[in-house]
Amino acid sequence: MVAAEGGAKTKVLGPPLAYNEMRPMESARTQPAAPVAVSAPEPEPATRLPAMFRSLRHRDYALFWTGNFLSNIGTWMQNLALGWQILLMTNSPFLLGLNGFLGTLPSLVFSLPGGAIADRLSRRRLMLVTQTAMAVLALVLGVLTSFHVVRINEILAISFLTGLASALNSPAYQAMVPDLVEREDLVNAVALNSAQFNLSRAIGPTLAGLALGAVGVAGCYYLNSFSFLALIIALLVLRVPDKRVEPGPGMWGAVLDGGRFIYQHRLIVILLSVPAFLALFALPFVVLMPAFARDLLHLGASGLGYLMAGAGLGAVISALTLAAQRSAEGRGGFIFTCAAVLSLALILLSRAHTFWWSFVLLAVIGATMVGALALTNTTLQLISPPELRGRIMSFYALAIMGLAPLGSLWVGSVAEKLGTRFSLTFGGSVCLCYFAILLISLPRLRKTARLPWPDLKSSGK
Repeated sequence: MVAAEGGAKTKVLGPPLAYNEMRPMESARTQPAAPVAVSAPEPEPATRLPAMFRSLRHRDYALFWTGNFLSNIGTWMQNLALGWQILLMTNSPFLLGLNGFLGTLPSLVFSLPGGAIADRLSRRRLMLVTQTAMAVLALVLGVLTSFHVVRINEILAISFLTGLASALNSPAYQAMVPDLVEREDLVNAVALNSAQFNLSRAIGPTLAGLALGAVGVAGCYYLNSFSFLALIIALLVLRVPDKRVEPGPGMWGAVLDGGRFIYQHRLIVILLSVPAFLALFALPFVVLMPAFARDLLHLGASGLGYLMAGAGLGAVISALTLAAQRSAEGRGGFIFTCAAVLSLALILLSRAHTFWWSFVLLAVIGATMVGALALTNTTLQLISPPELRGRIMSFYALAIMGLAPLGSLWVGSVAEKLGTRFSLTFGGSVCLCYFAILLISLPRLRKTARLPWPDLKSSGK
């Protein structure tokens, strides 16, 4: 997620180079005499990694992956601790939903302009600013909690400001990955990126459950603030060429250019509807997990951490399976099937009464969530023209993050009035109906429209 500098300078990171165009560059790179300008990341010759982890041969991607992994562990620790703190302070599922709403509301407003910014500015510098801001906000939250002066209003305000930084960070983060690996490794890179995010989802809540008993809520916030240093340091040492910005339309004109490209390919619109429906009706289950664990399963903070680790475990297994794949083409049916299974598992979760059955269902939800979202992400990355990638990925960020506040708000409100179980059942049922319709319609869609896959033959691949 370092995009702005991944545009073009020495090896021109604009349109991806053809495979046969890369070979001479690689040959030149192996000759000790001739200095070669810093360029798009290439695998180190001496590195030997299994095919599943081949993207980690690229130095910059490996640094970026590691920094994000450590930072995301801290973020998931804070998310669980924050939900638990709000529940203890207010005993209100509605305020859990409101906190989720305010934390993701900025994505609804700033995702699209954030994509235009990511295509124009240094993506690395933009991420440095946003990551530093989130580290400071976590530190402030920890200090306020330590001195026992924190109130729900301060918590909600900090969640909103953190969401604002995240909204500006996300398009740059998404558009950065293709700047760090060769095109043939992009499917693997996106899958490994999903693996680290979801492995952190498994580790972070588990550590948070243990840390809540050892160092308290404030300690989780301090650990999160410290974890941002890993990604900040990684961003400082990346070797990504400066982005050369070509004259073009203003920010909103640039956003419209991305919108026109999507409108011209209606299958992209349908593809974007997958994260949109999941964000609105299925994924908000996360904000209700503290209430679900405490009130329905009678678990404490550590039990909640172990429960959420189930979703992370399933997601990691799914992501590593995807990492072994070399192509995302023709996977529309798989994406829709994963989304439908996720919806069904959410309905079953709403009726669960035991820890282990809930754990298994959350593992299924985590696995199918990655199957649907990671392949959607990869497909959009591959079909996006490099000069529009930040803007197109901002529409993905809008779908998955921008609509999340609306999902958090309704799920918290309905849970407050009609109960947590009804809220989860309703969201899963709406999604299941929609994705079943998509699966039934898929053969006809394939006959009438196609995604704009690049011509790999003409590019030498």
